[in-house]
Amino acid sequence: MRFLSLMLLCAALFGQRVMVIGIDGLSTAAFEKAKLPNLKALQGRGAWTLKARGVLPTVSSPNWGSMLMGAGPEQHGVTSNEWQRDKYEIEPLCQGPEGIYPNVFGVLKAAKPSLHLAAIYDWDGFGRLFDRKAATHAVHVLKSEKTTEAAIAYWKEKKPDFLFVHLDDVDHAGHEHAWESAKYFEEAGRIDGLVGRLVAAAEGAMVIVVSDHGGTLKKHGNANMNDLQVPVILVGPKVKAGEIRKAVNLYDVAPTVAAALGVKPDACWIGKPLL
Repeated sequence: MRFLSLMLLCAALFGQRVMVIGIDGLSTAAFEKAKLPNLKALQGRGAWTLKARGVLPTVSSPNWGSMLMGAGPEQHGVTSNEWQRDKYEIEPLCQGPEGIYPNVFGVLKAAKPSLHLAAIYDWDGFGRLFDRKAATHAVHVLKSEKTTEAAIAYWKEKKPDFLFVHLDDVDHAGHEHAWESAKYFEEAGRIDGLVGRLVAAAEGAMVIVVSDHGGTLKKHGNANMNDLQVPVILVGPKVKAGEIRKAVNLYDVAPTVAAALGVKPDACWIGKPLL
């Protein structure tokens, strides 16, 4: 009976589509203090934590890289925003088909070549952090509203199995006005509206909302909790609502996506599925 229940659960989870919504620079403080009706509604019906840990340094490339690569900078070697595929200080512990650390796009495509994988991202640097040849569609679309419009149109028309959407405007507000400023909270509220549109389009799919870092004053990259701690929310079939009490790390995102699509985690990943 237990085996049958497990098989039914797997069938419910593994047949679904997955959308990850990454909000660059969204801090836990913003989640607690800004007016975010869509994210709060998502929190109310999903599994969530406001205490997920990013990686050091608390800048974008190492943290988005860790999400995609299922491991930390010590393993994948993305240690700064200056990192490039041919310019790095730490060699990746393992390599995928494009010479970078095994990432969720390459791992999914190798396991299930028929999967339709896509990434639509506001920050151009995001595009160097995953296996581009594994993606059916990967495009940089500047400004979060246009990124959202492109993502919704693609999701509805092409019906990808996995879509990663990256929104960058909250981070810009932090740098310009300071994290925890009124303008920063206002911008977080505007992006919350875009999240609502994405979630509505993704009805019936698993949705993961995640941030890469917070900030302090007008900067991030610091070794403090304001910068390191971020919110994570998961909703979807068979996702039990409530606060996630166990430790959550950003490198858990890749194995969570893989598990939802019925793919085993890469042997080099250190993250664990949050399902």
